[in-house]
Formats: sequence, C-alpha cells, structure tokens
Amino acid sequence: MEVYKLDLHRVRHTDAKSKVIRFVEEHWNEPTELEIITGNSIKMRGIVFNVLDEYKMTYQISRMFDVNQGYIVTWT
Repeated sequence: MEVYKLDLHRVRHTDAKSKVIRFVEEHWNEPTELEIITGNSIKMRGIVFNVLDEYKMTYQISRMFDVNQGYIVTWT
C-alpha cells in the first residue's frame, strides 16, 4: 500500500480545508494510506478532522507507538 503525504506547515488556516479536500479526492479511489501533517496546531487538526468526518473516513493521530503527534493518518 502506498502512502501519500500532505504537509500543511506554512498553510493558512483559511486555505487548509480546500487543500485537504483536494488531497482526499485526488486519492479517493485508491487503496492507500494518507498522512496529513498538521504540526501541533489544535486549530489545524480540527480543520482536518472536520473534512475527514464529512467524508466519513477513519483516522488516527499518528501511528501506533509514534511519539510524534503532529500528523493524522487515514485510509481510503
């Protein structure tokens, strides 16, 4: 399974939602894992969570046993 990454560092909160939507839709029909790098911004995480919830996607903060909490993993 391929892993695709979207890095939201230096992306404005106002632009984040559309970037996440485009990223999800670009990989929607592929059996893949998506990694969305949010950093530690609670607001940015919330934006990503809202988009993933709209698409009814399962997600988690980081991978199991990873101390880095600055990214979200989801599957299409």
